[in-house]
Amino acid sequence: MKLVVGVLLILWGVIVLFSSLFKMKDKDYKNLGISGDLVWDALFALLSKFPKRVYKSFVASTGIALIVIGVVVL
Repeated sequence: MKLVVGVLLILWGVIVLFSSLFKMKDKDYKNLGISGDLVWDALFALLSKFPKRVYKSFVASTGIALIVIGVVVL
């Protein structure tokens, strides 16, 4: 079970990191939609007020954190 969870976390982190570095355009950083969770909506509303580089580094660091957690689980 640890192997499956670790591989899924690494895969998820790679997808997030790849999309933050290569796929997300300027409009994607401003228009994220509504997730239904007030905490996440408030967090992304706050982050969207910062410059694009700050927001992009937050998304990239989230992807890196997922990869690190996946490696630790393995």
